[in-house]
Order: sequence, then C-alpha cells, then structure tokens
Amino acid sequence: MSGLLDAITGNNVQLLRAILLEHQYSQADLKDGLFFACGSGNIDCAVAILETGIPPNVHNNEEYTPLTLASRGGHSATVDLLIRWNADVNLAGGSIGNSPLHYASNDGYLEICRLLIDSKCDINMCNSRADTPLILGSTNGHLGIVEYLLEKNASVRRRGYHERTALHCATENGHLEVCRLLINANADLEEEDTFGNTPLICAAEKGFVEVLRLLLRHNCDVNRMSHSAATALHFAAQHGDVEVCCLLLDGGAEIDAQDIRKFTPLMMASLNGHDEIINLLVNRKCNVNMAAYNKRTALHLAAERGNLQCCKVLLKAGANIDAQDSLGCTPIYNAAIKGQASIVRFFISNGADLVVRPKNGNSLLHFAASGGSMECCQELINSGFDVNAQNRDGITPLISAVNGKQIKAARFLLDAGSDTNFKGLHGMTALNEAVFYNCPQLVALLLERGADPDIEDDAGTLPLWFAVDGFSIESVKLLLNANCRYNVHSTLSSYCGPCNPIEHAVHKKKRQVLRYLVAAYCEETLNILRNHMPVIEKMTALEPDMVDYTRNLAAVPRPLTEYCRNRIRSCLGRQTNLPKIVDKLNLPTSIKTFILFGELDTE
Repeated sequence: MSGLLDAITGNNVQLLRAILLEHQYSQADLKDGLFFACGSGNIDCAVAILETGIPPNVHNNEEYTPLTLASRGGHSATVDLLIRWNADVNLAGGSIGNSPLHYASNDGYLEICRLLIDSKCDINMCNSRADTPLILGSTNGHLGIVEYLLEKNASVRRRGYHERTALHCATENGHLEVCRLLINANADLEEEDTFGNTPLICAAEKGFVEVLRLLLRHNCDVNRMSHSAATALHFAAQHGDVEVCCLLLDGGAEIDAQDIRKFTPLMMASLNGHDEIINLLVNRKCNVNMAAYNKRTALHLAAERGNLQCCKVLLKAGANIDAQDSLGCTPIYNAAIKGQASIVRFFISNGADLVVRPKNGNSLLHFAASGGSMECCQELINSGFDVNAQNRDGITPLISAVNGKQIKAARFLLDAGSDTNFKGLHGMTALNEAVFYNCPQLVALLLERGADPDIEDDAGTLPLWFAVDGFSIESVKLLLNANCRYNVHSTLSSYCGPCNPIEHAVHKKKRQVLRYLVAAYCEETLNILRNHMPVIEKMTALEPDMVDYTRNLAAVPRPLTEYCRNRIRSCLGRQTNLPKIVDKLNLPTSIKTFILFGELDTE
C-alpha cells in the first residue's frame, strides 16, 4: 500500500500504472488510493485507479466520497473527471451530510459550483443541519457563489440550522454585499429564526452598522421582538454600541420597550456597565425609573454589578436612590450583598436611606455579611450600624455570615464585637449553624473566639448532634476537643425520635463517628449504648450487622489507655486548638498522637 500512496503523492502516474500491473491490491487499498488522489487533486492518478474498476460513489471511514473530497479541496478538474465517470453529484459525505455543492459553496469554489449545477445537482439540497448551499455561501460571504446560485434559482427563503435563512447568516456575519443581493432576490426581511430574531436584530446584536443601515432603508420593522420580547435596541444597548443605538432610535425604535422580563434597553446598558449608552438614552428622554418583573430599576442593576459610573449617570438623571424591588431591597442592598463597596460608599454619601429594611428585616450589615464583603461591613459599621442588630427572625449579621459560609466576614464581625453565643432563629447559635452547614473552618473559628459548644437550640439540639447528623468528622473532632456535652436529647428528628448524639450516631449508621464518641467518653458512652439497646434492636431501619456492631461495642469495656486519655483531655479543659496545646507537653510522640485520637485517624 505504501508504494501506491508514494506514487500518488508524487503524482507519478507512470509509476502508479506500473505498480498496479505488478501487484495485486485489495479493493480497500484501491479505494483509499482513489480517496487520496481525489482529495489531493491528482487527476491522472485518479483515472488510473478508476480504470481498475473501483466505482466513483464509494464512501471512506469518515463518510466522504471521492467527489465531496475533490469539491472540498477545490480541485475542479478532478470534479469534472468524476462527473464524467458518472459520480452521483447529490451523494452526501462527511459528518454533517454535505453534498459536493455544499462544500464548493462553503469554500467559495465557483467553477466547481458551475460544474455541479450543470450536471443537474440539487441546488436546494439540505445537509443534516438543514442548511442549503446558498446558506453556506452567504454565511461565508462568497459573493460570486451567492450571485450564481441565485441566478440558478436557488431558494432564497429556505430555512436552515436554527431556522436561519441565508439573509440571517449573511447579516450576522456582516456581509453587506451578500445582504444586498439577497434582498434584491426578494429575501424575507422579517423572517424569524428559532429564537425569534430577525435579520435586523442579528445586525444590531453583532454591531454591523452598514448592514443595519441597509435593512432600515428597506423599512424593516425596527421594533420587531424576538421570542424573549427583546428588540434590536435591547441587544445594541446590551453590547454598548452607541452608533447602532443611535441608528435604531433615529429609525423609530421604542426607547422604553420591555422584554419578557420587563427589562428596558436602559436596564441592559446598566447591567453591562455601558454608561455612554445610558447617557444617550437619558438624553433621548427614556424613563430612568421603570421597573422590571421583580420591580428592580436600572439603578438596582448597575449597583449590583458595581458599575459606579452608571450609578452616577442614573442618579444625576433622576433615578430613585431608594426605589424598592419586590423583596423591599433598595439599590444599596444589591450593592452590599454583592460586595460592591465603592457603590455602597457612593450611595451613603448621596443620602441613601439606611434605615429602611426589606421584607425579611435584614439590615444592610446582614446583607454585607452574607455576601462576605469585609469592606462593605466596615463601611456600614463606620456609618453606625449595630454589629449585633437582629432581623425579623432574630438573626444577627454574624449568623448571616455563617449561614453563607463567609469565613473572612465572620472573623471580621467577631473582631468588631459580635456576640458569639447569641441565639437566633429556633435558638440556633452561630456555632450550631456552622456545624449544621458542615463548615469545620467556621466551627474552629467560633470555638476559638469563645463559642459555647453546650448551648442547645429550641429543640434541645447540641452542636455535636448536628455534627453526627451531617457526618462531619472534622466538626466532631473539634467539638470533642472542646469537651462538649453529649447527653442532651434532641427532639429535632422525626426519623428516630428524641435522642442524644451518641444514640443518633447509631440511628444514622455512622460507625466511624460512634468510634470517636466511644473513645472520647469511654464508659459513659457504653452505658448510653447499653441502655439504648432495647430500642436499637426494635429499629427496623437498622441492618442486623449494625445492631450486632453496636451490641459488641457496648459489651466490651474500654482499654485503660482510653480512660487515661479521657482523663488527660478533661484536665486540659475546653480547648479550641488542642493539637497545639498537646504539642507543647513534654510527652513521647506516640502518646501525643494517642491523645489526639491518632489510632482512629489511621483506621
């Protein structure tokens, strides 16, 4: 096979014929040779292989035919040869089922288009994406191809991929002269693609000014809406194209048109930080205080995105600094939760109402804390906000930060004097929330700052119970290091009824957690398990092996070494960084490791 390909590569037809006479090649080898010859335009070699009897309409492994390969490569002489050998001019090839005319139109090979059309190929044939040759030629801006296909009566209104016509494709790629040809051929100027976009919307979105002028001169509907009810002006404002916006407004575009979300072009510009567009729309008398579906104004959107210059322009134009959205939030709240400190500072300096609260009763400091912005928190505290202020549910900013897993913000608030043990909604402290949301970093921070691990919530639930329930080994270890309580029954779970953390470890089938608890509290844990065994044995949700494991665990007394560890840890008291304390003790490494449950960590 290598000799065959070498001869074709060198376009040495005499050598090729000699090789074909001297050697017996399989049909597969000859087909590969034909594909290679046609794809590289070696016409004489292609003839030599065709003369062996190989048909011209075969497919290779990638579904190409010799004719599609020749057309794709721009080899007009080879195309002519294959046509004369009765190659099927409509036989598709390749991954998306392009016909030879598709390939020639896509790549701009006019002479090949002429050969194929003269051979009666289907000029409107669709590939697997529904695109016609005219659509591909228009997409790539091949003016001569488009002109020729139109002369040969190619359908100008045929829809292709995503229901786009040739005019859609020419427009969104900025091919002005192709657009002119298609319009003169009676292309539908108001045709919609899958998304409801007209050619005018495509031109506006891509910023093709001259194409847009052409379409407007042909009286396209400048206020035609896409399926999302967005107009061309929405798209132009979104992309910050001043010239396109001016053209559309001069052409009669509705300046305050609202899309399906009731967003106006001004809101699109504000959302994307285009202050020049905002200035233009303001000068053209847009309504700066129109509200979207959620009652947010352009100022809300600019504030949320941190677009300071947009906020300045909107405020100067009369935007309501204290407009409330459907949740009761003013623009400064949107800035605070997104950590836009410069916007918060700007609104404060311009007299924003800092007292009004949204429907959930959160203060601005709650929003800043849940968003995790220390800079916003600092600005608000400097403005007199109470670091322990409560919302409607009794939650403080610290708890808001914990709920959002905002470690840096939580540390900042603790430094600013937040009450670590304040009980919020349902009696949950910040520590309870940190354990509940499975954030060991926050658990460690709160314990370090004096959080009490023995405070129960309204259902009698200890932080340790939440750690067991969520199977957070790290949180369990942190709480055990703090010598937390374990003998309080929580009524929170409807799954297993009132139970303490040790019993709950069995209910949740958490063997690893149970081992830590037994190792930490020794006989006290075993007594709880022994007393609870009658209940455990009746629980149908527990597999027999879990029941057996618990029974065996409770039956065997703990080693003396574990009692020693229990006593040592009790003497050390409540520690938030027990590893550091133990490391300072003059003890052998093996004993230090044992005190910190090293044997369990390696199980």
